Amino acid sequence: MRSSYLLTNYEILVSQTAATELRALEKSLQERIKEKLRELANDPSNKNGRLDVKKLSATGRNYSRLRVGEYRIIFFLEEMSIKVVRIAKRSDVYSWLD
Repeated sequence: MRSSYLLTNYEILVSQTAATELRALEKSLQERIKEKLRELANDPSNKNGRLDVKKLSATGRNYSRLRVGEYRIIFFLEEMSIKVVRIAKRSDVYSWLD
């Protein structure tokens, strides 16, 4: 029997930076973020409207952000992959885009 998260449409790829940022968080928050990423993988265009996703303007790449409480997950879609580049508090996460 397969787990439901193995049936996702998109593969989730996490950068080394984002993986380090995720590991630094408490376990319960890590699980919340992982669950939201699984939801995103099943519905990357957020057609059901269950996720708080917004496109980021004025960036060189087509970045979007997923909000999980006070944390933001910065990602972009490429072919059949969701590439996560940052996971941090709102106050810190956008500074690297400048």
